[in-house]
Amino acid sequence: MTVIKKIKAVGFKSFAKPTELIFGKDFSGVIGPNGSGKSNVVDSLCFVLGRLSAKSLRADKSANLIYNGGKNGKPAKYAEVSIVF
Repeated sequence: MTVIKKIKAVGFKSFAKPTELIFGKDFSGVIGPNGSGKSNVVDSLCFVLGRLSAKSLRADKSANLIYNGGKNGKPAKYAEVSIVF
């Protein structure tokens, strides 16, 4: 059985800084308040596995998948996501 060990994201949607999400052996859950990026974790998984449509990743266009800087931040120049199985 294939198991995801971790997801690494930088510049993808709300992941401005390099972020590593490490998943446990038995069960992992993604929890948090509204607007904290839970759906972006699933979108990053779909992105790296080859979803071609920006709309399927909840974005109007592909450029919206790159971190835009928010209110006071600096926009990212690129987005990168990797999965370790």
